[in-house]
Amino acid sequence: MSIISERLTKLGHTERSGFGFGARAASIKTPVILVGVTIDKPGDAKGVNADLFVLTTGKKGASQKIGLKDTELWGVLVAGGTGKEIDAAIEAGADFVVSEGESAPGAALRDDESGKGFVVGTDVSEDRSKAIDAGPFDFLILDGTAIEFPLSVGAVLDIQEKLVRYSHHIFLRMSDFPDQENLELLRDIGISALMYDTKTADASNLKSLRDAIDKLEPKKQKNSAEAVLPKSGESTSGDDDYDDQGHDQDEEWEYGY
Repeated sequence: MSIISERLTKLGHTERSGFGFGARAASIKTPVILVGVTIDKPGDAKGVNADLFVLTTGKKGASQKIGLKDTELWGVLVAGGTGKEIDAAIEAGADFVVSEGESAPGAALRDDESGKGFVVGTDVSEDRSKAIDAGPFDFLILDGTAIEFPLSVGAVLDIQEKLVRYSHHIFLRMSDFPDQENLELLRDIGISALMYDTKTADASNLKSLRDAIDKLEPKKQKNSAEAVLPKSGESTSGDDDYDDQGHDQDEEWEYGY
């Protein structure tokens, strides 16, 4: 299993490492929402406070083959080239491969331990959405650069209109930074990661975003045993059902019917 896949399944979870108390039993918390950045070269990741890094494409859209040192979670973007460049990127330590558009080589979808992402276009038909959702992706990246904060009800519905098409983890490409209140809204509608470009995102803003996300608790789950209003003409106590059906059933068992 890839690191990105494992990390996404543990969003908002806290794990304890070691036994006992103190330093030997450190707690490791996976944020509710991850912060990712795209970079042009490995050196761009230095001093950037993010959970994951994505190397942009190289020549002719091929994936870059150089690795990131001292970085646990990183991957490559691919829009062209061949499977050879993807092989080289994985050998260099890339944990996941992100296909940008449908021109990416099919090798990006091969069945191996690497994580898989896909950049969804802005104009996608319903049939194509179904095909994407059936694909072997760990996450999808949607364009959210036009989103402005604070969010309005309409803006939230616009995002949800895109989300309902897919069952995968959703990453949003962003240009603006949400405050605490709007982060909670993004968490509640099911956003798994926010993606920024280091060429346009200030390092201090990324750090402030990470700090704000660290304060977020997991989304509260609604009680599945909530009361359901009875339909017109139905009994609210269930006594009638017992007398008419349950009692007869007991008699059937007693006499072996």
